[in-house]
Amino acid sequence: MKARRRYGIYIHVPFCSSICSYCHFARTDRHDPALRRRYAAALLREWELRRAACGSLRSARRELATLYLGGGTPSLLEAELTAGILARILGEAGPADDCEVTAEANPESLTAGLARSWRDAGVGRVSLGVQSLDDRVLALLGRRCDGATARRGLRTACAEFPRVSADWILGPGVRAAALLAELDEAADLGVEHFSLYLLEAHAGTALQRDLEAGRLAMPPDAELEALYLAARDHLEGLGFRQYEVANFARPGAESRHNRAYWRGRPYLGLGPGAHGYYGRLRYANPRLDNWLQDLEGGGLPRVRLDRLDRDARRLERLVLGLRTAAGIATADLPERFAVEPGIEEGLWELRGPQLVLTGRGILRIDTIEAYLARCLD
Repeated sequence: MKARRRYGIYIHVPFCSSICSYCHFARTDRHDPALRRRYAAALLREWELRRAACGSLRSARRELATLYLGGGTPSLLEAELTAGILARILGEAGPADDCEVTAEANPESLTAGLARSWRDAGVGRVSLGVQSLDDRVLALLGRRCDGATARRGLRTACAEFPRVSADWILGPGVRAAALLAELDEAADLGVEHFSLYLLEAHAGTALQRDLEAGRLAMPPDAELEALYLAARDHLEGLGFRQYEVANFARPGAESRHNRAYWRGRPYLGLGPGAHGYYGRLRYANPRLDNWLQDLEGGGLPRVRLDRLDRDARRLERLVLGLRTAAGIATADLPERFAVEPGIEEGLWELRGPQLVLTGRGILRIDTIEAYLARCLD
């Protein structure tokens, strides 16, 4: 019997208790139970309409491999609403026996009761937005919780879920010795997957305004690079393998949902601000108000649609490959791509037929992407 092709679902939950200084995602801290119920009803309506419009979804010809609840803060959504969403979608989507279901949570809103409700609803993996265990760093990031709350959330996650991922942010106030001790502490509790992000300032965020006003200064690039490389080496020494630019996991604990993104697999985006991908098409849903208006008016959200041409698809495939530990085949590189200079600069290395970024190259992925784009022109 021929195996069914697989796909993933991303569900965006836009609700937060407060807005972190660096966040530029589709989110709101102005919500109440009535709005959250409207959101849940609209989300299931979007699922219904997208199934009706797509023969593969309607017939379950494709097998659901992963489902990811992201945000925002999914742990702010009432447990019964989350359970209802998952029951409906997992019941109709044709999930694989090994379907990976992940939900993001913030430490201050992850309780043992919520965790058990999530588990009963099918969530087997939680991704915890820790960011730091240092009160001073958390304050600089505009986070709602303190270090004690973050530690309590870590203990709850590791006690209640078989698979736990945790995010850390490297930016102002972070010191190498303290960071490495925090990673040790989380690994000892049972975290099996880490995501390390360099703090970025996006237009319109409080962080960007603070930087422009001189209220906060970003560490020099060399300092951030040293911090990232120290954390990278430390995690690898603990048995966590770097399998993508920002992601480290114990063997077998990689995020299958995110891995599918990097391999160019199709995924359905549901919820305000969610993105989806199939064939040559990328789409992005509108943010909450317009998303609700469209769905409550009886139609699908009016999406922003991008159709990728051949060169754009090729560039995307190369860049996604470079983000991973496997790298890309040298045979797939554009003719104008000069391999030797990058080796001499320590940006990449050859491993048999593959070109693989070094730690230094990973930190310059945007520059390398721009170079690849020029080589394809």
